[in-house]
Amino acid sequence: MKLRRSLFCLLLAGAALAAQTHSRKKTPPPAPPAASNAAFPLETLQVTGNHNYTAEQVLAVAGLKLGEPVTKENFEAARNRLLATGVFDIVGYRYEPAKDGKGYDGVFEITEMKQLFPLRFEDLPATDAELRAWLKQKDPLFAPRIPATQPALDRYVKLISEFLEEKNYHEPVAGRLLPDVPPEMVVVFRPAVPHPSVAQVKFIASGPITPDILQKQMYQVAVGSIFTEPNFRTLLDTTIRPLYEARGYIRVTFPKIEASPAEDVKGVVVAVTVDPGAVYTFGKVTFTGAQPPQQSFEKLAKLPKDDIANFDQVKAGQKNIEDSFRRSGFLQVKSEVKRTLHDEGKTVDLTFQLTPGPQFVFGRLSIVGLDLVSEPVIRKMWGLEPGRPFNPEYPNHFLDRVKEDGIFDNLKNTRSDTKLDSEKLVADVTLYFNK
Repeated sequence: MKLRRSLFCLLLAGAALAAQTHSRKKTPPPAPPAASNAAFPLETLQVTGNHNYTAEQVLAVAGLKLGEPVTKENFEAARNRLLATGVFDIVGYRYEPAKDGKGYDGVFEITEMKQLFPLRFEDLPATDAELRAWLKQKDPLFAPRIPATQPALDRYVKLISEFLEEKNYHEPVAGRLLPDVPPEMVVVFRPAVPHPSVAQVKFIASGPITPDILQKQMYQVAVGSIFTEPNFRTLLDTTIRPLYEARGYIRVTFPKIEASPAEDVKGVVVAVTVDPGAVYTFGKVTFTGAQPPQQSFEKLAKLPKDDIANFDQVKAGQKNIEDSFRRSGFLQVKSEVKRTLHDEGKTVDLTFQLTPGPQFVFGRLSIVGLDLVSEPVIRKMWGLEPGRPFNPEYPNHFLDRVKEDGIFDNLKNTRSDTKLDSEKLVADVTLYFNK
């Protein structure tokens, strides 16, 4: 009995010396001596380096079971199963004698893929919920965001195809990483055939705006583009929604988008149903983040309470406020307008959040193209003194005044150039004259 136990301990000691960490990126070391490859029960198994996946998820794919005899080949096979998922960048392992001297303690050391993307299903004969439930059932590592590695894409394409075959759908499926709403990317699973292009756009129940106006606007941006519903909805939001919001229809929606093959050309006809909703009026308008450098914000915004909520006017008011800051030297001003809708009273409150940034002052004036007699005349006319807040509109306004006053005969053209020193917050101006 003592002899057998001594032999067992010797074998485990050999395994401890030979246990190595293997990775996909490194050439595996030479195989350990034969004695270290003896099979003994797996007593513990841990995972290190995991963040997006639990140890239970990782071990479910690895496939090793506690209590079962394992050898180096078993660990190698488990490592290969993990790498084949396309989810892990590096997978290593080590195993050593357990404290009780009766088996092995094992550890998988993993590095997960850093970039994960949301996924979407398009033009497949199954709902999003059905496909996600199937993938979750079949893949212990399935999550709302997945890596876009080719092994991962191929694996999910295979699982999706298996599910669709049960629904008597046998067309090839493809998975690709595609642009979504900028700057996002998304993994899309759909039929392997190319996306159709938009041949024509129709509008149904367009409310206060006639369909021909909407079709003319969409024709410029949509016809000839690749059709996917998310991309098309983005075009509606950027091109059509502003037309309704300029009339106070803040809750406009596009509840149905249907694409059908065009009859006379290659592509699809996209029919859009519009629900304008109710007209909203302006409620409270507030301003935060800064004090007005010149005129009051209310006078610049020009958004009277109870007027129809015209968001073209909101954009114009936002520009007026930013321009006022720029004329006072705040050249990097930024602003954001936030809405608070009150559906019961059909009003919208606006909050202008203002970030003026640093104030630039005028530094030095340089003049190019004038002689020693003419240059002093221009310098005397120049009214902006060094150290004063810099108005970026002033140089061109000044040159227009020089032309209008007829200071020079045969003056062909003029231009100005402004160089900003972001560290010193100084703006230097050069005026160019061509006589």
